[in-house]
Amino acid sequence: MSASSSPQVHFRTCNLCEAMCGVRIEVADGRITSIKGDDADLFSRGHICPKAVALRDLHEDPDRLRHPMKRTASGWERVSWEDAFSDITRRLHALQQEHGPHSVGAYLGNPNVHNLGAMMFGPGLLRALRSRNRFSATSVDWHHPIIKLRPPSTQSSTAFRHHCDPQPHQERQQASVPQA
Repeated sequence: MSASSSPQVHFRTCNLCEAMCGVRIEVADGRITSIKGDDADLFSRGHICPKAVALRDLHEDPDRLRHPMKRTASGWERVSWEDAFSDITRRLHALQQEHGPHSVGAYLGNPNVHNLGAMMFGPGLLRALRSRNRFSATSVDWHHPIIKLRPPSTQSSTAFRHHCDPQPHQERQQASVPQA
């Protein structure tokens, strides 16, 4: 983009949490000049939190990784995507050969559940790993005091093949509702 180019406005969705707020990003001369809430977004209606405003800082951080790195005896070295994927494929295969398919696990949560690439290619990766070790915010927060989890015999465990269906804790919910 040349120095004389006019500012551009891009409408995107912040993927830092499940709220998926609409953001209005102004760019001039290839640099982000403003991030604000998108007033026309049906869900967030122009609201964004400080995390969304900080997207500029993340995007422009000089220490942000922009290509694969590999730790070697002499330090960190840049490698090609092809070499990175080949190396991790070989190492995962060797790990599972030695310790079994369940020696690896996957964490599924924000922001990967809001990423089109993760939605399209994640299931194939999980099938290829053959591991039953899958974790999420729900499984990590299993003992959270505000969440009451349904037993495995509920319908959701049959439909979705998991046992972590968060439900509001009824006693806490009733205590927070004003009585008429």
